[in-house]
Amino acid sequence: MLKKARDMIQSWSFRKKIGVILVLFTFIPSILMQQLMMHFYEDHIIEKASRNIYSVVRANNNVLRMMLNQIEDISQLMLNNEYYYEVFSDFDSLSTSDLMRYDRRLETELARQFSTSKDVYEAYLFTSKWIFGDSGMLSTTLDGIERSGLLEKAEMGGGLPCWTAGYDYGKAVQSDYLIGKEDYSYRYPITMVRKMTFQYSFKSDYRRLSEKDENPVLFVYILEDSIRKVYEKSVEYKDSIYGISDENGIVISSDNESFAISQKLPEDIWKYYGKDGFSTCVLGNREYLVCYDTLEYPQWFSWVLVPMDTLIRDTLMQARLIQLVMLAILLVLSAVVASLLSKTISRPVGKLTEAARRVATGNFSADTPVPEGGDFRLLTESFNHMELEINRLIHENYEISLREKETQLMALAMQINPHFLYNTLNTINMLAIQNDDEETSDLIVSLSEMLQYTFKNRSEKILLSDEIVWTSNYIFIMAKRFGNIFTADIQIPSDLMQCRVPKFFLQPLVENAIIHGFEGKSEGGLLLVTACQEEEDIHFRISDNGKGTDAEAMKQHIAEAANDGGIGISNVHRRLVLIYGERYRVDVESEEGRGTCLHLYIPFEL
Repeated sequence: MLKKARDMIQSWSFRKKIGVILVLFTFIPSILMQQLMMHFYEDHIIEKASRNIYSVVRANNNVLRMMLNQIEDISQLMLNNEYYYEVFSDFDSLSTSDLMRYDRRLETELARQFSTSKDVYEAYLFTSKWIFGDSGMLSTTLDGIERSGLLEKAEMGGGLPCWTAGYDYGKAVQSDYLIGKEDYSYRYPITMVRKMTFQYSFKSDYRRLSEKDENPVLFVYILEDSIRKVYEKSVEYKDSIYGISDENGIVISSDNESFAISQKLPEDIWKYYGKDGFSTCVLGNREYLVCYDTLEYPQWFSWVLVPMDTLIRDTLMQARLIQLVMLAILLVLSAVVASLLSKTISRPVGKLTEAARRVATGNFSADTPVPEGGDFRLLTESFNHMELEINRLIHENYEISLREKETQLMALAMQINPHFLYNTLNTINMLAIQNDDEETSDLIVSLSEMLQYTFKNRSEKILLSDEIVWTSNYIFIMAKRFGNIFTADIQIPSDLMQCRVPKFFLQPLVENAIIHGFEGKSEGGLLLVTACQEEEDIHFRISDNGKGTDAEAMKQHIAEAANDGGIGISNVHRRLVLIYGERYRVDVESEEGRGTCLHLYIPFEL
């Protein structure tokens, strides 16, 4: 057994031996250190975890205070408002229609002012005769509010915000409907009430509602869910409990049913009211860590209970996890050191092998790392230089191919652009007009427009509308040449006229239809040119009612024309293949004695 183990170790590579040695010398001391640290620093770790939980409670209280402050600030800004003052200073003289009109205005104004606070569920102004701004989200009545006791709190506040929570809304307003419901979203609302003595000043003019005037009470409601979202899942220990109580020890928010809202807080927790920090307590034969903090105003008391057994287990688990991460880092560093110490032939050879695989995929990035000194340095540098040269030659050949393609396209286009004497044709046209030869003049004008179009735009692709004008002039000339033995009809949808097509691609196809289709005809010829969009292509149809032929003979004729090396169909075919490749298609239908139809497909481009 020992001999097999020795033989196996001797068969290991130098890199593997160094790696195993470094791992053993890292792993064994780390395990011993971990056990010693857990033994001597357990109390310190628990105290640190307690302080962390306490800092979470304080942070949540700061967020809660900011939420309440925002609502109080909005109510403060409302006090100095001329519009509110004007409404309530003359409140006793308002009729029912006036109250309804102001209700709509004030509802909009309240919604605008509290729109910055996403936590406000409902806000309205209560008066003895009307509730202004009530959106109907709460079941609110004048009698119900008067019975709730909230108006007395507002009166006691003397114009300052007063917060009330932990009460059952249905029972407070004595609503039989709400009391009969098992649960509803606003059953335990967080409520701010404030007596609003509206005032405003402009220059030296200062006005304020007197005690004789109707001083409305502002009601602002926040759902208990909004308060709970501030602290929910902020303490992630298993079986932990988070809650908030008011200055009377009544629970106003909790994430655990064992501390129900409106319930009195146990004395073992309530004794820490008005303080901040952390301690321990026993509830139901189970020891808890309790972290607590009290708001300055309203004097709400936030607290967290974490079972000590869970705290110790989870905290020590976290500490062990940190140590395991450190151990893993040490192991990785050991492997790195082993790799650095075992720089032998295998490493540069492996890099060159990887580079060869990369080159085989067509990647000539020439980024193979060059080793320090020795023959492999020269070999690697030569390999990288070879990649650069291959990449350079590929790019040079690609550029040459592009230039050859451009040159071929230009040569093909120039075959269709004959340089006629445009000005000379204009002179001939004038002579024809002077001699009252209108037919000759029309022919010369069509030819002149064709030549003008030829010289005007030398781009490879032009608008289909321009190509149709060119083709129409050509058809007009050919019709005169053949003695008007045929008529032509071009049907192109207007939405296709702005697409871009190769210049002069349509005329050779029309020419082929006229010459070969109407050969031997003396009258009654019909040439039809249409186009339509089919998905991402344009489908052109050039059809005639000429002599036609069988399909196989026509396909052979098209193939011969495409390879004859001259202009016409050959030119069009070669140009379209160069421009569109496999996206260009052509097909032909022909029946002897009934005519021919050529189908051409090119991509739709704008």
